[in-house]
Amino acid sequence: TINSTVRLFYAHKFNRVAALDALQDNSLRKPRILLAASGSVAAIKFAHLCHSFSGWSEVRAIATSASFHFIGRASLPKDVILYTDEEELSRWNTEYDSACPIYLLHWADIMVIAPLSANTLAKVNV
Repeated sequence: TINSTVRLFYAHKFNRVAALDALQDNSLRKPRILLAASGSVAAIKFAHLCHSFSGWSEVRAIATSASFHFIGRASLPKDVILYTDEEELSRWNTEYDSACPIYLLHWADIMVIAPLSANTLAKVNV
């Protein structure tokens, strides 16, 4: 989920025309942050980041299955929607027509991967 979302986000958000349209359309709403966690031991701080960002922005989160060794779902703010690989695969062709990464790239203004493990950084290769 994280790798495909990063690639699509990068390709879409750095399109000059799309960026100018987004600035004009989004001037009155809170910024939208897509926060992603990889399976690093630093993922212990992920809930703190979600709480910090959700105070002044809209936050949606993506977490790998490996990150759940360090993240507890109950520790995340109630208003943060969490997407996982398992949930995306179970919804495919049953509830949504489009893939989750494509939806999230249109929704988010910025994507933050924190913590970013060396393994995930190597896979993203943007």
